[in-house]
Amino acid sequence: MKRRPLGCTGLSVPEIGFGCGPTAGLMVRGDAKTRRDVVARALELGIDYFDTAPAYGATLSEQNLGEALRSLGAKPIIATKIVLELSDLNDIPGAVTRSVEGSIERLGVKRLELVQLHNRVAAARAPKADIGTGAMLTVDDVLAADGVVPTLEGLQARGLVAHIGCCAYGGEPAAVAKLIDSGAFSTVLVYYSLVNSSAFDPCPQGLRDYAQLGARAVAAGMGVIALRAFDGGALINNPQPALTTFAQEAGMDIPSLALRFVLSNGLVATTLVGFSDLAQIEVACAAAEAGKLPTDILRRAQALYR
Repeated sequence: MKRRPLGCTGLSVPEIGFGCGPTAGLMVRGDAKTRRDVVARALELGIDYFDTAPAYGATLSEQNLGEALRSLGAKPIIATKIVLELSDLNDIPGAVTRSVEGSIERLGVKRLELVQLHNRVAAARAPKADIGTGAMLTVDDVLAADGVVPTLEGLQARGLVAHIGCCAYGGEPAAVAKLIDSGAFSTVLVYYSLVNSSAFDPCPQGLRDYAQLGARAVAAGMGVIALRAFDGGALINNPQPALTTFAQEAGMDIPSLALRFVLSNGLVATTLVGFSDLAQIEVACAAAEAGKLPTDILRRAQALYR
């Protein structure tokens, strides 16, 4: 597995990261043996970056990942998250601290290598985010003196957190841009796929515009973590006819084409893939081994997106 620098963190991460969310479901619904076997194979192939969150399976993902890693005696790079509900905003420092301490206990580690803000941000608070989990926060909720960032910086000083990240998947781009420009974050999660690459490219009319926030983050020295390379499974389970034709003419299956498209962007540090079984690990690693898409196919993919 090839490795790339994660922004200015000093960490080197594999091109493919192990997503532990509920879409693939392994860390939430899989049995203990399957979890252990898949994690062991991932580590053997060089996938030693794991992305989880307390919200995944109501803490089950963190618990089960911690159990699998302890059984293997493995100490990979673990990224987790914090998510605040509207009621938590009366005591942001307390809620953030409890979340971090809970994750440390469930994962069985002494410190968290990366803690990412799971909440989305906008101009005004809302009980629920437009995409994802938790309340919609304002920039002040995140950056103000009693907000998320100063609390996490305090936890950094205690040695409980190494690096801090935010999320650009959802919310309002103008608000996310303020987080990126603040210099407070080392990493950012972005939506980036064959069907919507607007985190780096101009956005065609009719798609949700992620306002080239990935490119903005790279310019700020942040590490970009891509998610939804398969559009939450839709590219595989319900592909558009034009995409099916394109993949056939390119001589690839859709999973390989979609993953290699994201990996072709050298500005992305790691691409999260959710795994359900051992076979999916092999497919993803074979796609990574095949490398970047040939120039003609990449150009055609970009033309199809436009």
